[in-house]
Amino acid sequence: MIIGAIKTLLVKGGITGLYFGRSLHSVPEGSLVFFPYEAAVLSCGITAIVSFKKRHQQNGNLPLGELERKVEKISQQTWERIEQKGLAPREYYLGGEKLLREIKELSDSLKSQDAFYKVFCSKDYQGRLKAVCRKLESLIEGEQDIRYRERRRLTAEDYKLIGRRLADLRDIRWSLNYDILRNIDKIDALGRLDKYDNLPWWTLKSLKEINLVFNNIDRLEVRGRDSAGISILFVLDEADFARFKEKLQAESLLEEFKARQKENVLVNRSLRASRRDGRVSLVFTYKVAAEVGSLGDNVQFLRNQVTNDTIFQHLIRIPHLSQTTLAHTRWASVGEISEPNSHPVDNLGVVAGSSDNEGQGLSGYSSSNPGFIFACLNGDIDNYQELKRQYERETGRSIAPEISTDTKIIPLQIEKYLKKNQPIEESFRLAVNDFKGSHAIAVQTDLAPGKVFLAQKGSGQAMFIGLGQDSYVSASEIYGFVEDSSRYIKIDGERTVEGASGRTQGQIFLLDQDSAGSLEGITAMYYDGTPVNLSEKDIKETKITTRDIDRQNYPHYFLKEISESPRSVEQTMEDRIAIVEKNGKRCPQILLDASVIPARLELALRQNRIRKIFFIGQGTAGVAAAGCAELLKYYLRGTNTHVAAPKASEYSGFMLDDSLEDTLVVAITQSGTTTDTNRAVDMARKRGAYTLAIVNRRDSDITFKVDGVFYTSTGRDIEMSVASTKAYYCQIVAGSILSLKLAQLMGSLNDELVVAEIEHLWRLPSCMKKVLKKQKEIMRSAEEFAVTKKYWAVVGSGPNKISADEIRIKLSELCYKTISSDVVEDKKHIDLSSEPLIFICAAGNREDVVSDIVKDTAIFKAHQAVPIVVAAEGEHRFDPYADAVIHVPEVKERFAPIINTLTGHLWGYYAALAINEESQFLYHSREQINKHVLAAMDRGQDIYEIVLDDGFREKTARFYRAFKEKVKKNRYTTAMTTRDASDITLLLKYLSGRLPVSDFEFDFGVKGTAPNLLRVFFERTGKIINEMARPIDAIKHQAKTVTVGTTRISEKVGGLLFETLERHGFDKNQLTTSNVLVLRRLQEVIAEIKGTTLYRIGNLSFLGEPVENSTIHLIKKEGSSTKLVSRVETDNRLRGTKRIIIKNGNVFIGKGKRDNRNILAIPVMSTGTRIDHLVLFNIGFKKEVGLKKKVDALGGKYDHIRNLVEETSLAWKDEYLNLLEMEDLFGVSAEKIAEAIVSQVKQ
Repeated sequence: MIIGAIKTLLVKGGITGLYFGRSLHSVPEGSLVFFPYEAAVLSCGITAIVSFKKRHQQNGNLPLGELERKVEKISQQTWERIEQKGLAPREYYLGGEKLLREIKELSDSLKSQDAFYKVFCSKDYQGRLKAVCRKLESLIEGEQDIRYRERRRLTAEDYKLIGRRLADLRDIRWSLNYDILRNIDKIDALGRLDKYDNLPWWTLKSLKEINLVFNNIDRLEVRGRDSAGISILFVLDEADFARFKEKLQAESLLEEFKARQKENVLVNRSLRASRRDGRVSLVFTYKVAAEVGSLGDNVQFLRNQVTNDTIFQHLIRIPHLSQTTLAHTRWASVGEISEPNSHPVDNLGVVAGSSDNEGQGLSGYSSSNPGFIFACLNGDIDNYQELKRQYERETGRSIAPEISTDTKIIPLQIEKYLKKNQPIEESFRLAVNDFKGSHAIAVQTDLAPGKVFLAQKGSGQAMFIGLGQDSYVSASEIYGFVEDSSRYIKIDGERTVEGASGRTQGQIFLLDQDSAGSLEGITAMYYDGTPVNLSEKDIKETKITTRDIDRQNYPHYFLKEISESPRSVEQTMEDRIAIVEKNGKRCPQILLDASVIPARLELALRQNRIRKIFFIGQGTAGVAAAGCAELLKYYLRGTNTHVAAPKASEYSGFMLDDSLEDTLVVAITQSGTTTDTNRAVDMARKRGAYTLAIVNRRDSDITFKVDGVFYTSTGRDIEMSVASTKAYYCQIVAGSILSLKLAQLMGSLNDELVVAEIEHLWRLPSCMKKVLKKQKEIMRSAEEFAVTKKYWAVVGSGPNKISADEIRIKLSELCYKTISSDVVEDKKHIDLSSEPLIFICAAGNREDVVSDIVKDTAIFKAHQAVPIVVAAEGEHRFDPYADAVIHVPEVKERFAPIINTLTGHLWGYYAALAINEESQFLYHSREQINKHVLAAMDRGQDIYEIVLDDGFREKTARFYRAFKEKVKKNRYTTAMTTRDASDITLLLKYLSGRLPVSDFEFDFGVKGTAPNLLRVFFERTGKIINEMARPIDAIKHQAKTVTVGTTRISEKVGGLLFETLERHGFDKNQLTTSNVLVLRRLQEVIAEIKGTTLYRIGNLSFLGEPVENSTIHLIKKEGSSTKLVSRVETDNRLRGTKRIIIKNGNVFIGKGKRDNRNILAIPVMSTGTRIDHLVLFNIGFKKEVGLKKKVDALGGKYDHIRNLVEETSLAWKDEYLNLLEMEDLFGVSAEKIAEAIVSQVKQ
């Protein structure tokens, strides 16, 4: 009866079977398993788990009809219609927020596995979705047009409401069109579905997951793209594997299947296979390594590999128990760019005297390989060489010579603990604890099918886990998972906590697909094993969608983002500035609410209690801060408010007063996570400053630190390119709007001036669009001149010095050059002898300044420089002297840092492309030679025959001539060193037979054999090509969000000496820096302070030096000093040792002349550098002190002692210091110490 009731309950819950102690992989879908058994885990003890396997819902309802009805409903609630009916916009426009949210949820539900399968298999459903997208697109265009036409009539609130609702509609349309419909086409191509009639749901599930990973890698490629790889791990039961083998046998693919398993080193199309516990694991790996290429090339190559792998295509049509996928895109920091070094890497690829790797594959594992382990790494394993040597010493094996990436040690270290009978989970934990350095690691293994292991520690790396409807998606950036989910958890490997055995850092997350999702399938712990207790509050949500981060049809994110910049500037101004008619007068409105300027700050501004305003930032944001400060200075001219724009690190390091209650700090940051900026804000707030932020990213770190936030653009205007562009322009525009409001509140601007300024701001986007239309002209200038000069400079005067500073940053980031930024008038006094290319920012400068810049440009030209000038339209005075003049719209001088900089950014982009194009010539020429050599070898020729072949020599001679022509035209002056150009010239001459190979060893250090000729040629040209390549969107070894930097710590110097000084009313700021360092070192050898004597110094000279009538007065005595009578008590003239100490200003340690006490004398300053106190400590030394601490504490005296000893021809040893007692070592002169050492050693 009870059993019957249980069965009924289970059936109602959709559970098809009940099992105890069974493997999850051996039961049907929909089963409930108590105490599941995992054969791969060698665990002790008992644990109880209820595991529920999600199953495919083939007959569920597709919510497409509901979506269509609701989209139709919102299309009936346009702005015109609700206005005609007099309905409240907030509740009724486009159906209201609730209806839009429901439509968003419906569109998201179509991405679920079951719904997507139905849409994928139905052309009718796809057609209906396309119709919905067309309806949404028409609706968006119509409403956007109304918003633009009515912008002056709409209230700020309504204008903002329309923009927000249209953004929601754009997100929905994008999701339907791109995340669903476009992915159908991608998956169709990926799975060669046109060749197969049937489509099992598990096939689509596999392809959908792989396609998602490829999409994510495509976006992550912007962080590095010299290589990429993907490993897909399937687990099948024996029966399904037998069917798979039959398919291969029928198509004569079985031999290829076996051959691909024999690859020792994991390369492209490698296959790993194993059998255990009635299951078969198969791992397909695809890799690509290409030092030269474009964004998207690598992922397209990998997609083609999957599509054209017939064995893989057969496998995905066979049911499987589990699947996990691991992928990586790389910018090599350790190891050459090659397939073996591309991630993932595995725990094979080792060599030894015995056949360690024999017996792999389906026959079972060898004794040396307990399982297959695949790993990816972001960051570096700093102790890789040490761990590698340890591995070789302990195992007698070595890593295959073609593998040089530090990532290789990860699977080997995990394997080490597996061999010690540790479970895979514990082996992973122990292994990551062995790694030093900041890292993010992902691992999958056939020992734990259906699981992915993640670890992250330190700063500079990140790891997120997207919580999707059907899967966990881990990624190193948010945009690596947003296609699948907006909800996520961030692994916090930077946090340090109190663990079971002391302080611990680093977190480990285990993701298990045998779960219902969300937090249920995540096990988290710190590196020491202390559990991380996850709850719903740890789940975050991002507003970013794939619409924000898609490159669309642009060749680079940089060009896309700079092309979007006028719109971003418009969005920054939207609903924040307006001009309204009141009583026939135009009145300005600066619409910044309390979220930007809190009431407390507004009151302080109105009452003129803010006397100092600082705009701070780092890098490009720091330059934008300077632009904002210039604007505010202009608006506050005539007032005594101090406005400045120091770098955030400079502000926190050198400019913080104890009280900042009269100070406003405006932090500018693109990401909101820049450590230097955030730390400066923290320190300023702590001292009472008001704080605001101009930031691009919503809910970023800085938004929780400041009093008010001004979001640029929409607050989700993401920049994927490392070289920031549109954020900079928006920051200056936001700074202008904010400055206008501040000036209004402080009463320094009248309405007429504000109206004029708003009109200038409104004109900026159209001016920017005109500059963008000049791309061809700018491109021609960059292509012609960028590659011809080794040295570059950017110059500007007045506000245009800000333009120069920012252009300098972008040219450095895009072109990898060190570039100077100077005031125009200074340049002729600095380095014209280098004959540089000089980019001159002159547009917007006032007439008298432009006249001077024309004269300076003539001087530049006379000194063989190449001037490139940005000038206002109609300005032709530069024409006789400039190599190129780029005319841009006239703007006010204070807005020149936007227009000039935009021009410089575009010029830098095309300059980088020009440099890259010359590297492409080398690459393609080298590839032609490589193909010739390979083709000749296929014909049976050996290397020696090839290099003597007339065809080969002719090919290299053609390469030589083309290269020399480019060199004559200075096409390699910018990015190639003289030595590199010489090396290529010599190598091509040797290969073409123009030079005797007997000289080759003198030129290149190896014998001139045929193999050496080719090897050196390919190595040298490869290195040069890599150095000349300009990836535009990515910067070598630099992440987009910089979370490292100088962390300003309000440092508290502690210890016996400093604490005693503080007790007497003195702190470290009254000591010279050198004396602080001396005291720090001396603290290591001093055990106690027995007594203290405090003196006041008087009558020093104006320069703070002792003179004839200088005095010293006893203030107090403590401890052992109270019993002693000081000369000062009867004679207060400053003389003797104390006079010398005050004159030199240095700490003195020695012995008292009268009482032979161990003394430490410390001169203390009051203000400036004038010494007004002397503190004398009677000290006692520690009995046991290490040799290094003695050396450090002796300081310069150590060198003096050593030199004196070595003058006696005695070889110095630090151990000689141990021959003396501490009292003598620090109490007598260096001469006496040296004499004692020599005497004792010689005895």
